[in-house]
Amino acid sequence: MKNPRGAVRIVEVGPRDGLQNIKDPVATSVKLELIRRLRESGLSTIELTSIVSPRAVPQLADCREVLRDQTIKQLQQHDGLRFPVLVPNPKGLDIALEYGVKEVAVFVSATEGFSKANINCSVGEGIERASRVAEKAIRNGVAVRGYVSCIFEDPFSGPTKPSAVLRCVKALLSMGCYEVSLGDTTGVGRPETVRELLTYLVDNSIPVERLAGHFHDTYGHAAANAWEAYTCGIRVFDSSVAGLGGCPFAPGSKGNVATEDLVFMFHNAGVDAGVNLLKLMETGIWISRILGAKRSCPPKQQQVLKFDQATSVSLPTSQWVPTQKIGNILVYRSGSSVKIVLNRAKTGNTLTHKMILDLTHLVHHYSEKDTISTIVITGKGRFFCMGLEYGKTGPAGESPELKSLTRLLDLLSHVPKMTIASVNGPAFGAGVCLALSCDRRVSVRTATLTMGEAIWSSHHEEAGQVPQSATIFAHPVTAGRLQAMGIIEDIANSYEELEALEHRAVLSTSPTSGQPSHSITPQYQRIPNNEAHAGHRRHWLQAIQSVWGSDL
Repeated sequence: MKNPRGAVRIVEVGPRDGLQNIKDPVATSVKLELIRRLRESGLSTIELTSIVSPRAVPQLADCREVLRDQTIKQLQQHDGLRFPVLVPNPKGLDIALEYGVKEVAVFVSATEGFSKANINCSVGEGIERASRVAEKAIRNGVAVRGYVSCIFEDPFSGPTKPSAVLRCVKALLSMGCYEVSLGDTTGVGRPETVRELLTYLVDNSIPVERLAGHFHDTYGHAAANAWEAYTCGIRVFDSSVAGLGGCPFAPGSKGNVATEDLVFMFHNAGVDAGVNLLKLMETGIWISRILGAKRSCPPKQQQVLKFDQATSVSLPTSQWVPTQKIGNILVYRSGSSVKIVLNRAKTGNTLTHKMILDLTHLVHHYSEKDTISTIVITGKGRFFCMGLEYGKTGPAGESPELKSLTRLLDLLSHVPKMTIASVNGPAFGAGVCLALSCDRRVSVRTATLTMGEAIWSSHHEEAGQVPQSATIFAHPVTAGRLQAMGIIEDIANSYEELEALEHRAVLSTSPTSGQPSHSITPQYQRIPNNEAHAGHRRHWLQAIQSVWGSDL
């Protein structure tokens, strides 16, 4: 089912997977209107509901009402459209057949703990149950799609072995599923683990064109994981409008990757998803208002979309004026401050060697300009910086990229300017080092920091900036925890709020703002005490004295 010319097919799971974990009942009329709006946006595959026990998933107790709706019945008659219904057992299939369903989905867990919690049976029993459903469905002319849950981790028993995933995928394909969706139920996957698993499956004779990606956004990695899966050959992706979702049987799991974010990402990469992004976003806003939920799709996108055409997200120019573009880096200016923006949104702003060299050049350039007092570093899109992109020469430990990164971090740690990291989303590896090398950090609440592969230079600990225990994270650390540790000083609930925090931080460190803070004292002390920097030191000293009325 791999689409031509690199295009992707989006499987919208919002009406089922997106709503199933919401405790307050959602009216059937709202669900039907949601399906109608999603279809009008151009989505050709929409999962309608699940035929499950009302005791297990109360939100889907109205599955029969949804399926008997005349509009739904008419939609299912259209060629080229798919409206799968999740069925857990033969009884559910009988009900689906009664209502004329043309496609069903069966599911198994790759792990014993989740299988027991979700469908109260072992993995082997789950496969046998799914096989009975698939056999009868195919015999009745109904297409079957398969799901594998917990491909990376079981919420009860820990990491999942790739061989366990392979077992389930082979079983689902053997029983007649035309496609198998790989579900990162707990959202712990990262781009490198996505590639490792897909490589393992393909090496074991699983056709990549028979696979789909189903990524949850628990730690903010879902979009990056989807892009990695795309580069591995996956062309079908499950997602939920407005990022709704979460499994009631997986404690701590968050919503699915937002359909808006996937479509937006692929659009900017020149990949056709066959969806009207404006209508899709309007649908996301509508359902979020109905449910009283916050949208996961960045509101900035709403401001730059007109009709059915999407343009690149632009930073506001009311305060920040664009001054130059160097490779994949944008530079903005506001008074005595500059903002350096990593501009590789579709790859999570991973750093190439050239980007590191360009960053080093820019930081060094502005560090020597007396007209600049503050340097802000941030990323474009939903990610701050998802790590380092190594070249093809030598192992990571000897790579020129890592050596150049170390020089950049050292420069940031000693530059005679106030540096502010505006963490606009998840950071990984080198991205964490970049943020922690700055003097101050503000962040969106959804950001997480994970050290991963990057090496934190020892001079940071020696300088007393951040203790080693606070930087070497084996798992993602939330912005809230980082604020409690004193690593992040302020948190925003939206991208607009983050820009306000940036502005406040800039004002509090600018020597001409009238609002300097005590944080400028160490900044002054770091200015070299020599003739070349005498004017700069005098400028800062006057600002400090104007606030505290005394020398240092």
